[in-house]
Amino acid sequence: MSEFVSGGPMPLSSVVEQHRQFLSPDRPAALRERIAKGLLPSSFDDLVPTLAFLLHDAEKTVREAAAETLSTAPEDELERVIKAATDIAVLDTLGRRIKAGVVPRFVALNRETHTETLVYLAGAGDKTVCDIVGRNAQRALRHPAMIEALFFNPKAPQGVVQHLLELAVRENLALDHMPGYREIRAALLGEHGAEEDDDGSALSDIEFISAMDMVLDFDADLVTGGDAHDEQEEVNRNLQAMVASMSVAQKIRLALVGDANARKLLIRDPKKMVSSAVLKSPRLTDGEVKKYAMNKSLGDDVIAQIARNKQWTRDYSVRKALVMNPKTPLSISMTFLRTLSQKDIKTVSKSREVTGAVARQAKSHLAKLDQAKRRKNKK
Repeated sequence: MSEFVSGGPMPLSSVVEQHRQFLSPDRPAALRERIAKGLLPSSFDDLVPTLAFLLHDAEKTVREAAAETLSTAPEDELERVIKAATDIAVLDTLGRRIKAGVVPRFVALNRETHTETLVYLAGAGDKTVCDIVGRNAQRALRHPAMIEALFFNPKAPQGVVQHLLELAVRENLALDHMPGYREIRAALLGEHGAEEDDDGSALSDIEFISAMDMVLDFDADLVTGGDAHDEQEEVNRNLQAMVASMSVAQKIRLALVGDANARKLLIRDPKKMVSSAVLKSPRLTDGEVKKYAMNKSLGDDVIAQIARNKQWTRDYSVRKALVMNPKTPLSISMTFLRTLSQKDIKTVSKSREVTGAVARQAKSHLAKLDQAKRRKNKK
């Protein structure tokens, strides 16, 4: 058998020998499509690997027919064959290529399923698949990528994710590379003011998934006129009420996985680790960073984090916004001031919103530029 590559093409050797002659790309597509429809006389045990192989076929009609045959097969037969399968390439193909129905669930339940396949299912599976993957705690602890994938899958139940995170913290797993993990660890350990509310408030799994759906499903482009604004306002009100009842860990996960509306709300959270998680979200856009940099009502710590991020401050508009924001650390404001255009420095010098020190520095810089210009003209 060829070396296994998760997500890669399935080797022909995974198919029973008597079927291989029909699967060559030079055989008529019509023949492969008939096989994909399950019309080849064969036991279901032998047919499943063949159908899995055809999920990689070059012809779209063949791939779709194979997927349809597998998805509509009797559930008890699928369960029997998939849960007994030992070929990791077949299991990987079924887990990745069949998106809905019971097939991914049975792949997740098979002990032979490759870890990389489980990582994929953890990140792309539905609630039930995530629950199955997450309950295999021992394997998840051996392969922390499974925990990370579940965390960033909005469909994964919070209870399962929370349990794995608690185990990861207890076992001191190396997950510091994961955005938000340090904040989550601090929250779980009660560090740096991260302790939960005295009443132990937290949303249930169902409520948390509802909150996730709320910040992932709403699309204002699908609603016209004033209806879009009204619906968005309703979403924001409902989300705000849910966030108020969330635990710190839930807020951190929402900050990292949710949409711009969730981040806009959570960036104002009094818990620094929550607002910090917003700035670590893989979904955060440059436009949002610019808006945060301009926002004078945000916490000093948020503005300072933006100001110290070299990637974000490559953007001229971010540097300008930070100079104009009185919450930016003075030393950083002074540094960025020198990178602005003369026109913008003049604006800063006249602004009543910046600190007195920044305004004076701007005036001083303008005076030096003016002196340099006069000396040059004299020459």
